[in-house]
Amino acid sequence: MKHMMAILILALFVSSARTEIFRDDFNDGDLKGWTFVQGAEHGGIQDRALVLSSPNFGAEAMIAVDGIVASDYAVVVSVKISKLVKDIVHGPHIGLHAHIPQRLEPFIEDFQENDELRIFLYEQSYKFILGYEDIGAPDTKRGFGATIQHVEVFKNGRILSEGKLRAFRVFDFRLHKWYRLKIIAKGNQFQCFIDGKKMLDFLDDTYTAGRIYLSSGWGNRVHFDNFEVQYEALSVQPRRKLTTTWGEIKGDFH
Repeated sequence: MKHMMAILILALFVSSARTEIFRDDFNDGDLKGWTFVQGAEHGGIQDRALVLSSPNFGAEAMIAVDGIVASDYAVVVSVKISKLVKDIVHGPHIGLHAHIPQRLEPFIEDFQENDELRIFLYEQSYKFILGYEDIGAPDTKRGFGATIQHVEVFKNGRILSEGKLRAFRVFDFRLHKWYRLKIIAKGNQFQCFIDGKKMLDFLDDTYTAGRIYLSSGWGNRVHFDNFEVQYEALSVQPRRKLTTTWGEIKGDFH
């Protein structure tokens, strides 16, 4: 019993969840804290906002937040669309819980060196997208949707990424207008807001943790601004302090 109490007390000393915040208003003209996964030639800062665009449907620009891997976070970003193709899968989106599928880990080195394949490192994720959805041919509706991305590897070595629509709500957004998007991921619950109005609220436990990214391209032109993410981080004390604390705890029980 004493040893169990010692372990519990040690856990309180050694680690505790704390809220970290990363913000970027892009006013400084650089992308410190970000890494282009692909399409760097189609993205950059213009007029103090991050712009992701591409001249054709076959190219995507994807940029990830450096160093944040978490399960619980709240992501907020302002989005303005100046050009959009009619396909929700290829609309501007926020990616959460992006991670490397275990079965693809042997190919990681190849992905890092191959611009076309590297995107698959982020394709196992949730995507929260502004775009269009087929309501019934030939009609489409503007809205906000959540998809679950999967990566499939076939016996012939072919790799394919595909998305499954998890939730969708009609929202008649307009081009050239700023919207404030907020997504809260806590455990297996996801809540999505646009300008403070709740759009989606669903439960899903397909992926439990991962990275964060922004993406567009595919013939679109999208502006992102005033990005912020709050996430739970694990605080670990220095090894020297840990040794002292463990010695003090043991001494209290002898």
